[in-house]
Amino acid sequence: MHMFTERTQVLLSREQRHRLERIAAREGRSIGSMIREAIESYTASGPRSRSEAAEAIIAMDLPVADWAEMKAEILGAAAVGPPEVGAPDG
Repeated sequence: MHMFTERTQVLLSREQRHRLERIAAREGRSIGSMIREAIESYTASGPRSRSEAAEAIIAMDLPVADWAEMKAEILGAAAVGPPEVGAPDG
């Protein structure tokens, strides 16, 4: 169990407070635990930024063909369409 030592005051509308009370009663939880969970969810490490994702892909050092060759392969696959589910690879 975590030891909570910091206190923060938050002003809510009457309706927000009532919604929290209803959910807390239904789930058998305290409003404080629900607010802490919401804060944790909101502030947790989210998805990478686009530049971080690009850097991670580049760092994989994957084999890359000539762009014209790759483009032809992509367009060829798009023209054929996706394979049927359960169809053997061919």
